[in-house]
Amino acid sequence: MRSAVRGASVTAVLAACLMAGAAGAADLMPRGIYEWREDHDWFGGFSGLAMTEGGASFLTVSDEGEMVRARVRRDEGGRIVEVESEWQARLRDNSGKPVSGFTADAEALSVAPDGTVFVAYESYTRITSVTLPDLMPVTLHAWDRFRDLWGNAGFEGLAVLPDGRLIAILETAGKGATFATFVGRNGDWQPGPPLVADGGFDAVDATFGPDGKFWLLERRLASAAGFATRIRRFTYADGRFGKPETLLETSPGTLDNMEGMSLWTDPDGHTIVTLISDDNFLFVQKTILAEYELRE
Repeated sequence: MRSAVRGASVTAVLAACLMAGAAGAADLMPRGIYEWREDHDWFGGFSGLAMTEGGASFLTVSDEGEMVRARVRRDEGGRIVEVESEWQARLRDNSGKPVSGFTADAEALSVAPDGTVFVAYESYTRITSVTLPDLMPVTLHAWDRFRDLWGNAGFEGLAVLPDGRLIAILETAGKGATFATFVGRNGDWQPGPPLVADGGFDAVDATFGPDGKFWLLERRLASAAGFATRIRRFTYADGRFGKPETLLETSPGTLDNMEGMSLWTDPDGHTIVTLISDDNFLFVQKTILAEYELRE
């Protein structure tokens, strides 16, 4: 989803993250922040993220319907020192045509253990799997299954459940202060278990971590102060979510408009959380990757 706010400098952001990690979320220790810049018309608006190859590359999707694969170079401490796109292509609609306008707003990305890539959209709200590199979609439901959700507050998070089905999360909280979810995969989509919402945060991405728990990335716009970012995780058993555990909550303006999250394991066995920001194609915002190490 698009919003406008001025991004903080990377140096100031890193310092603030170190304070946030030490004071408010001791379990997530900041590893570093990297500002990604490339001079391409398609660059920006990234809203979904899937780290691959043990943190050496990633896939991301954008509000304009682009999918990008990028290579990541790291220093000896595992911190990002360079990101460079190595492949980019436009997603396709249900008819196989390049997406545009109403069909283009890709907001969430998930990769199953078997390598299947799934994408969820706003505007024309839908969920598909895609083949690489041609990005031809495989429809997972009737074209109008989520017609009531068409618009700018549709799916923002998409995760693969332990049983292989998908769970899609709506951006804004509904009645009962919960985020609504849908569960399904091959045509049969049903309302899923609700997620507790509070504090004025919207849901912007979700995934299951190596710990088997469900991780939720949230974002709250605090007017001119900028965005606050929150990460919570939930146990998941018998089709229900347990009580949330807050691992990170930043002050407004500490980061940017963080909309994508991926969890992965580094060569030393540490769980790393990588976030990516949506710059909305605005010069006052930045595309940053912020990383944290889980300490338990």
